[in-house]
Amino acid sequence: MKTAGYATRTSRSSNPDRVTREILLSFWKVHILHHAEEMPIYGQWIVEELRHHGYRISPGTLYPLLKRMEENGWIKSTTSQKSFVRGRKEYRLTREGSRILSFLRVQLEELYGEVVREARGRRRSVVREGQARNLGGR
Repeated sequence: MKTAGYATRTSRSSNPDRVTREILLSFWKVHILHHAEEMPIYGQWIVEELRHHGYRISPGTLYPLLKRMEENGWIKSTTSQKSFVRGRKEYRLTREGSRILSFLRVQLEELYGEVVREARGRRRSVVREGQARNLGGR
């Protein structure tokens, strides 16, 4: 998914910062919940993982986001006691976070079906209609 280019593009009709704040923050939260379910995660790992998917998120955006997610009870942080990473906060999914993630997965599946699958079907239909017109007009 290539969103970084969109997030930095300027347009008169939309404010990319507004798109980032209103929509992409929610995507990032779902992504964080998903990975916190798989294993303990930490800030720099999240930054790199999101970058791998085309998102550019600064620590100044990420850490307040993690704090809000923890305040909501979705993730829990612990401070690592391992000698090579002493003091690093690790985040794990809580029971409430797991419940929220299950709910979001159902919602995402429904949304994907409507926004992506149905749109693909409509585009194919339009292409077929155009091809039929071109063939008939020869």
